[in-house]
Amino acid sequence: MSDRPEFTDYLGFFEAEPEILNPEVGWYYGAKFVSLRNCDRIVAIIAPGDGEISFRWWQNSTLRADFNLKGVVDWSLESNAQREVLFLKFQQPGIGFFSLQLKPVISFSWVTEWA
Repeated sequence: MSDRPEFTDYLGFFEAEPEILNPEVGWYYGAKFVSLRNCDRIVAIIAPGDGEISFRWWQNSTLRADFNLKGVVDWSLESNAQREVLFLKFQQPGIGFFSLQLKPVISFSWVTEWA
């Protein structure tokens, strides 16, 4: 896992060139990635500087996932020959982490703890 993913890491993860939403402050405060993979369409907006990510995933014309997360304090990417996963940790107590995998298949998990 890397300590803090760089712009090029996200390019490889999403396999897409982003639209920088506010060029005056740069990608770190809003980059929109649109990725097409066979019958999957992914639209993700990341803003590590603001601790936010939104993610929408369609398979064919069916919306499979739609989430907007805030309060992310730690972003890390695990990338190897078998898979690529983005791990997110949050500032709120009781929220363990959220993971988003795009390769080899799209999946995600959300881990929380009882207070």
